[in-house]
Amino acid sequence: MLQSVLPPDAYLSDEILELEKERIFKKMWIFAGLKTTLATRNAFLTRNIVGVPVVVTTPDGQTVRAYENLCAHRQMPIQSAPFGKRGLVCPYHAWSYTAEEGALKGVANASLYDMRASEKKQIRLREFAVKVIGNMIFVNLDQNPLPIEDQFTDEFLNLIKDASSHFDSAYAYSVFDVKYNWKLNFENILDFNHLPFIHPESFYAIANKDGFIAGSNRPESEIFPEDVSWDREQAAINGIRLSDLSYASIGSVNIEERWFTNLVRRYGEDRSHYYNWYIYPNVNFGGVVGEYFYLQQYMPISPGVMRYHMWVIMAERLSKRQDFTALLRALMEGEKKVIDEDTVFLENLQANIHQQAPRALHGRYEFPLYRMGRWYRDNILQTA
Repeated sequence: MLQSVLPPDAYLSDEILELEKERIFKKMWIFAGLKTTLATRNAFLTRNIVGVPVVVTTPDGQTVRAYENLCAHRQMPIQSAPFGKRGLVCPYHAWSYTAEEGALKGVANASLYDMRASEKKQIRLREFAVKVIGNMIFVNLDQNPLPIEDQFTDEFLNLIKDASSHFDSAYAYSVFDVKYNWKLNFENILDFNHLPFIHPESFYAIANKDGFIAGSNRPESEIFPEDVSWDREQAAINGIRLSDLSYASIGSVNIEERWFTNLVRRYGEDRSHYYNWYIYPNVNFGGVVGEYFYLQQYMPISPGVMRYHMWVIMAERLSKRQDFTALLRALMEGEKKVIDEDTVFLENLQANIHQQAPRALHGRYEFPLYRMGRWYRDNILQTA
């Protein structure tokens, strides 16, 4: 067994949360939304990334721009709705900005301001770097953003680009708060061994049980050998890279063909595949037998509270006349049921972490958690 490198404070401390904001969420590429949301001129979506309001918009339905969602005049948010179609016009005093570069375009009742022409020319919204990977939009808040290839390997970027290119324009979206630390969520999705205990009648009910826990019928002397090497090997690993923390996996499920199976351009060729793309720091991207996808994002609010953002997206319809509204609602309810089952346990876990608590133990199947903890300790807690 290996002992977790993360102290209880990593889940409890306001000071450590501030480090996370500065070293993770304001430095890394953060998923912001779906490109299909921005299919028409002046379409927009808004997000709040660890306290920074962001508006992502398009001047033409193709080009994507991201700005700080604050008017230069009195810091009023320019767009208030989570999604919509509207120019960059502040609702407070009607200052307007160009979507192409965020430059101040017009000032209502301009004579009241006595503003110099040179001042008007210099006023613009703070712009953030954007990368569009397939149908997924990533935003970086740093003035000198790291190359996205430092965060994700080319192979991983190609995988999520290919998968998200199968997205339909129809999707469902939900947002809600839960009372546990955001890191517990990423740790939980990497831990497949909780499925039979927490989700026996939901997620685990569709899992292919053959080989789920390989070798479970081995004698105890083989299950608990004295000489194991994986823990020593993991402990000896040096230089864990940021790009090691995001990866893809494929599970196996048993799902009968459904009424919509032949109505979509399915991703992949095997109907038994359950796809997962773990996008560090805070996204779980999955594909259920290639027929629909989900995106789960967890944004810290405080050490013990995070905001859950959820998207359920159909694979592309073969006929645009097909209406999937009711289906999306049902699929969202199914995904939310699994999250609610996790939430009961994760909130209980968070409520009982305390400063003198012993550190968690990790077995072989949990080595992705251990590696993530090692990187986090070396890069986030190094001066904490």
